[in-house]
Amino acid sequence: MEKSFERKYSVDIPKLQFGLNDDTFAIDSAFFAEFEFSPIHEGQLKVAASIDRLTTHLDAKFHFTGQIQIECDRCLEPYPYALDFETRIVFTFDDELEFDTDEVILIDPSAPTIFLAQDFYDLIVLEIPLRRVPEAEVHLCAPQVLELLGLNPDGSPKAPAPEEEEEEEIIDPRWQALNKLKDSKE
Repeated sequence: MEKSFERKYSVDIPKLQFGLNDDTFAIDSAFFAEFEFSPIHEGQLKVAASIDRLTTHLDAKFHFTGQIQIECDRCLEPYPYALDFETRIVFTFDDELEFDTDEVILIDPSAPTIFLAQDFYDLIVLEIPLRRVPEAEVHLCAPQVLELLGLNPDGSPKAPAPEEEEEEEIIDPRWQALNKLKDSKE
């Protein structure tokens, strides 16, 4: 990753005052391009960071707002997906401290900066739904795709076609004899 990218998403620990520090970060398509095999290629997000610096740790709260483009699971066409969530990460200098969150990252006390890009990326990717099928108001798949999937134009399942009378299968006479034998024992 480039040095300018690293600086853009880093926090200089010595510059933080003890107490609450606020900062904002802008995430765009260039951010997602830095990560190989990213499921997100486009997006516009704002991250409002509130970092509380204490002697033993940094308590960081991040509020993500904006939208990303993700692919529909049905037709693989991109559609906008809105994000608005908050999360907390504790960066600690002491590995023996206990915290009430599962997001605790141990950092070297002599480290001059904290690089946040990987954390931001991971948090955003975790917000992508497992089943990426948008509401009809957001995105409609092509009619050909819906037809192949047996769905109506609005994305709802088609009603099953009335069953036609099945033709009687022609069974090998040897199997018929075995079936008669089986039926007679019952």
